[in-house]
Amino acid sequence: MPTAGFPSRSATPTLFDLAARSLTHAGVFALADDQQAVLDRVRRCLADKDGVRAAVVVAGAAGTGKSALALTLLGEAVRAGYRARHATGSQAFTTALRKTAGHGSRQNQKLFQYFGTAADTDPDSLDLLVCDDAHRMRATSNTRYTPASRRSDRTQAAQLLEAARVVVFLLDEDQAIRPGQLGTRQYLATAASACGAAVHTIELTSQHRHRSVRYDSWVRRFLGLDDTPCLPTSWNADEEPVPRFELQVADSPGEMEQQLLRARTDLGASTRMTAGLCWPWSEARPGNPLVDDIVIGDWRRPWSVQGQRAVNGLPPSPLWAIDPAGAGQVGNVYSAQGFEYDYGGVILGPDLLWRDNRWVTDPAATRDDTLDGAPAADVDLWVRRTYRVLLTRARAGTVLYSTDADTRALLHDLIDT
Repeated sequence: MPTAGFPSRSATPTLFDLAARSLTHAGVFALADDQQAVLDRVRRCLADKDGVRAAVVVAGAAGTGKSALALTLLGEAVRAGYRARHATGSQAFTTALRKTAGHGSRQNQKLFQYFGTAADTDPDSLDLLVCDDAHRMRATSNTRYTPASRRSDRTQAAQLLEAARVVVFLLDEDQAIRPGQLGTRQYLATAASACGAAVHTIELTSQHRHRSVRYDSWVRRFLGLDDTPCLPTSWNADEEPVPRFELQVADSPGEMEQQLLRARTDLGASTRMTAGLCWPWSEARPGNPLVDDIVIGDWRRPWSVQGQRAVNGLPPSPLWAIDPAGAGQVGNVYSAQGFEYDYGGVILGPDLLWRDNRWVTDPAATRDDTLDGAPAADVDLWVRRTYRVLLTRARAGTVLYSTDADTRALLHDLIDT
């Protein structure tokens, strides 16, 4: 089923291909047992209209079906006549949902909000509030644009909890990648208890995105994100079921793009290239071409369009991953987080280097202004988490390239087995 406004070339429907239908039909997303357990819990909480306020905290790694579950919860509640809303802390993800699930319906578009606008909802005005990407929760909903008369000392979590009698938080703690993102299981459970809510915690473990059930754990160990960091392990393709998740190494960005990804594109697969934010991100203007900011040897490519408006027929950053016209630009974590495609190429920039059997991060190599002045230990963690986000977008396969020769040697040692 093609995405509203953006025909999908992928043989496998994406979340956004099915988003609109999930609001009007049951069973659009096939739920695993752990997802069904969340759905059953939320049903019981909604049915208990005389009970205490309830918070359901749902944690799961990349690809465990959190967003599909969120849309299922929203759709079922709306069809049952409950007052329900969906909210995220991601401008890109919410914009994409409004464009797809809300296509042609202003009423449906209003179902999808940001944490800040949802927090503005009158207390107890909703039956259900589904908060996806809750790891992006911030201390308050105040921004630099909030007038003094509307500023609040209430935490964002407390405001969201007070907006509905049942609030569902879906999160992946390892996708908190920037300063001020506070959403953890403990933080949200504590906030819910302080609001007098009964807290229910559920873990999602089933894998729905990657062909491999072990790929995400391999990525976590590769980047040293396990609770007990260990040296990266080799990727043994022979251990993969058929069809296998494809993991490859490129020796140049040109090889990644032309030889390893183009062949998949020609067969109808959706492909995207992403990179660490290690190059300037110039703002395109109407009438002017995108700037080839990413320069690696004689290979030059532009980032995705920055901002909320299309430029010269190219999609804005929030739609880069789902609009076919986005395939010619390179995405970064701001345009890729929350999305998926069949095959992804990931460029490891000079902010992440393999030296003396460990990862070394270089804060000076990043062009992300949000990290300026942050403690080096925090930047180190956020850089490695950022690459985990980029490495876990693909369903069928990932191609890696590093700008650093020693790091490329590590990639070959681990993957060319």
